[in-house]
Amino acid sequence: MMSTRQHKIILSNEQMDFLREMLNIGAGNAAVAFSQMLQCMVEVKIPEIYFFPASQIPPFLKDPDRTFVGVSMNMVGDVNGKLFYLVQDEQKERLVEIAQGAAPGSNESGVATDLSVLEEIGNILAGVFLVAIHDFCRLNIYHTVPELRIDMIQALIDEAIASTSAGTTQIIILIENEFVIREENISTFFLIIPDRESIHKFVNSIDNARKRTYGN
Repeated sequence: MMSTRQHKIILSNEQMDFLREMLNIGAGNAAVAFSQMLQCMVEVKIPEIYFFPASQIPPFLKDPDRTFVGVSMNMVGDVNGKLFYLVQDEQKERLVEIAQGAAPGSNESGVATDLSVLEEIGNILAGVFLVAIHDFCRLNIYHTVPELRIDMIQALIDEAIASTSAGTTQIIILIENEFVIREENISTFFLIIPDRESIHKFVNSIDNARKRTYGN
């Protein structure tokens, strides 16, 4: 029988602040990579970080009319689980337009272009966030090749839970990034879903990294 502790893993305020610090550095690095990819200035606002059980998805993500397009990846190494990069469908179209403008002649197939743009952005975000976790927490984590997904966020999370934990309560880290691209605000979401066996290792590594950095 599952212990209560496995169902109530939470980060302290200090740990949450440290996690935000780590992922903020990753978001800043992503903006630099996006600038190179899109050949224009990209700014990033301080990301919002949410840490919650899968059964308590924030209300702003539950709207059944909000369909997301994005990519999914497996997370492997010292921490295993799932990764999702998601953007709302209408904003995805704008991202693709900007990317096509940066690389004229790449639009031979609309589907292929959509996929390549989302794959590249998903790769960038997964790479910079996992590198930040590696540098601070000393965890070696890698991601697999992205796969295109179109669905409501609840369905994607339900699938991730089923594939990693056989239906047990799952902890999710959601990073809401707002990028300013050509004076337009584009919000994207990046989900980190450690599997049940990895949750304690991940949380403990954040606490240890914070103590190494601040000495308490």
